[in-house]
Amino acid sequence: MGRGKQNRLAKLCISCMVCLLVALMSTQIVKLYNKNQELIEKESTFEQQRLEEEARSKELEALEKSMGSKEYIEKEAHRYGLFYEDEIIYREKK
Repeated sequence: MGRGKQNRLAKLCISCMVCLLVALMSTQIVKLYNKNQELIEKESTFEQQRLEEEARSKELEALEKSMGSKEYIEKEAHRYGLFYEDEIIYREKK
């Protein structure tokens, strides 16, 4: 083999390896991009759930505060048919 053919063969091999590396890197970039998009969607879903849970937590805190009030206790007692002795109850006729 002459020196010119060896140079061409070396250039061809290097070109093939560069093309192969570009192809491999391209597939990895696409995979990582898709994974990133998936994670962004999950993050937004989790953020929405976090906001919902914070709102629920505030509702529960407000309920907890109201549970100690006299009005709440009377309301719950009325649900179970408990009334004060001097309380007058009016019922509608059906």
